[in-house]
Amino acid sequence: MRLHGAHVLLTGATGTIGTRLADGLAARGARVTVTARSRDALGDLASRTGAHPVPVDLATPGGPAELLAAAHSAHGPPDVLVHNAAVELVGRLDDLDASSLAAAIALNLRAPLELTRLALPGMRARRRGHLLWVSSLAGVATFPGLGPYGATKAGLTRAAAGLRLELRGSGIGSTVAELGPVDSSMMDRARRHAPAEAAFARARRLRVLRDLDPSVTAEALLDAVEAGRPHVRLPRRAAPFAALAAAPGLAVRLALTGIHG
Repeated sequence: MRLHGAHVLLTGATGTIGTRLADGLAARGARVTVTARSRDALGDLASRTGAHPVPVDLATPGGPAELLAAAHSAHGPPDVLVHNAAVELVGRLDDLDASSLAAAIALNLRAPLELTRLALPGMRARRRGHLLWVSSLAGVATFPGLGPYGATKAGLTRAAAGLRLELRGSGIGSTVAELGPVDSSMMDRARRHAPAEAAFARARRLRVLRDLDPSVTAEALLDAVEAGRPHVRLPRRAAPFAALAAAPGLAVRLALTGIHG
């Protein structure tokens, strides 16, 4: 989908990748609505990029509907949803508290599905739209201390895969981005968990993973949207492993394509 002139709704806009996506969208001439919880950081980003800011907590039950209504008032119905908002959840499962676990599931998985559910009828009616799901390689193969986080990202990836089949012939595109570690404060916090850091260090020594540059990554994601690519897997050196892990599911989907229950 061509981004110039399109209304793009970007969640998690004040994060490391989010700010780069906002910059890239502005440079490509998109009309952008940005959202995050921090009103001050969001205002600064909007001043720099010309985006319309909507501070909202998407982890609350009414957050997605509130965001969509505000975005519609500013720029009309969104053409592109960028599901970038997420929170890391690091540590042994039995050391995590119930509220943190619930909040991560709500923001990382429930919120993008609910926002998409609300936006899809309009996209279907216009036969126009694109969904960008910023997921993670942690949803393919995760490390110690990242199990619940990986579970939310695996759920996001699987939901997007199923929805892609539902959207065939609708005029609505979908791109799933499975990203490795990004050079960010979120990654810094994850590495404070010793077992996770040991696993990352081993993966780097084996040259399976490397830290991704957030600006380069954001541009790759926007290129994928404009090209209509179904998948982005970064770093490229990890892509074969992710594709291999996804192969059984792909084989099943191909076998079942055209079968409707």
